Amino acid sequence: MNFSDPNSIHYAAAISWRFPALTGTLTLSYFIHNAVLTILRNQKNPENNARDLSIGYLLAALCYVFIGFTFYAGFPVQRTCISDNFLNNFGAGDILSSTARLFLLFQMITVLPLLMFLIRSQLFYAFTGKTWPGLGPVVLLNCCIISIAVAVAILYPRVGSILRYVGSLSGLVYVFALPCLVYMRKLHVEGRLTPRKRFIHSAVIAIGTLNFIAQFVI
Repeated sequence: MNFSDPNSIHYAAAISWRFPALTGTLTLSYFIHNAVLTILRNQKNPENNARDLSIGYLLAALCYVFIGFTFYAGFPVQRTCISDNFLNNFGAGDILSSTARLFLLFQMITVLPLLMFLIRSQLFYAFTGKTWPGLGPVVLLNCCIISIAVAVAILYPRVGSILRYVGSLSGLVYVFALPCLVYMRKLHVEGRLTPRKRFIHSAVIAIGTLNFIAQFVI
């Protein structure tokens, strides 16, 4: 990589004003916490939750950092040509990328039921108080979600943009806004909400709001 010559095809800017694309995607990683709670709820040995979760996060971080950095550092042309879909950076006739797409299909087949379980459990529990309201509502929900996913894949197949839009919005609600609002409400009821605490937590919500707005201006 070249950090000094902007005219070089290997030039990599040390700072980019498009960094909100990264922060929007990163907030999606915090949003996964509610899915983690649903998965760990059925853990046989709950005392190992902290250990298992730490190992999982560490391995995931290492995989993403290693693959992302090595691919970015070794990309043969301008970095602006990198597609948000990793496999789209390879030609249609590339055997390894075709094999990776095949394995990705198997991964989606195994991951989809888990994702549907997470969505179904949280959605129906919030509205009905039950994680299994019956076969009919579950089938209807599954059809609706799959239809939405297929429509997005056809009409707007930009994975990176979808991740940062959804991540920044869900992060604004679940990471920045709700925890601060609930905490301030608790302090207000107890009579311990000081102007300093109100300002700090309001600033956190404002940061999340700016992160969401920035996705539409970069």
